[in-house]
Amino acid sequence: MRFVLLTRKSGASHSTVVLLIGLIAASLMVLTLFWLGFDAVAALRDRSLSTLPEAGLISDLGILLMAVAAVAAAIAAWKRSDLPLATLALFCCLFAVDDAFLIHEALGPWQAAFFAIYGLLALLVFVLFSKTASRLSWPIFMAIAVFVASVSVDLFWGLLVALLPLSSNLEGFLLRLGFVLEDVPKFGGIFVMASCAIGEAVLRSPKQE
Repeated sequence: MRFVLLTRKSGASHSTVVLLIGLIAASLMVLTLFWLGFDAVAALRDRSLSTLPEAGLISDLGILLMAVAAVAAAIAAWKRSDLPLATLALFCCLFAVDDAFLIHEALGPWQAAFFAIYGLLALLVFVLFSKTASRLSWPIFMAIAVFVASVSVDLFWGLLVALLPLSSNLEGFLLRLGFVLEDVPKFGGIFVMASCAIGEAVLRSPKQE
């Protein structure tokens, strides 16, 4: 358990291993669902977007992990009066609520502005963690990096596919592939963020601050 959980002072190698665990876990879930004949894309997306029984399976797991991360970070922040952890709790809470209620999808052209708020809050979390630890905060850095990759796919993949002269079948395949490329990295980032938040709450005591 200690190997999987992170704290703000975890190094690059440990954080990379945890990220890879999250990415592999998400990829294995997608491949297993596909092999069993289920719609893996529906499982990655919100359950309200499909009537299939597997709809939202992986998405809901990510929301649960982020909600647990928010609670863990909030409890640790309250016990230690820790501003970086309180900010992390706010970020995780916003992330979980957004994913649960599809807030950014409903904003249309304002979606980019919502992502900008995400970005500023994520940057604040990173700066506060780095300042407190007096070093680069690798878990937060890696989680934010893969979230940026996921958001980039969300914003630009569909536009790129629309520009290409493709058959309808190939276009449909690439659009579905875009959901995989968006949500698998996102799950990896969620896994890292949750590991960090839970690690701060479980593995460290106030005397270690």
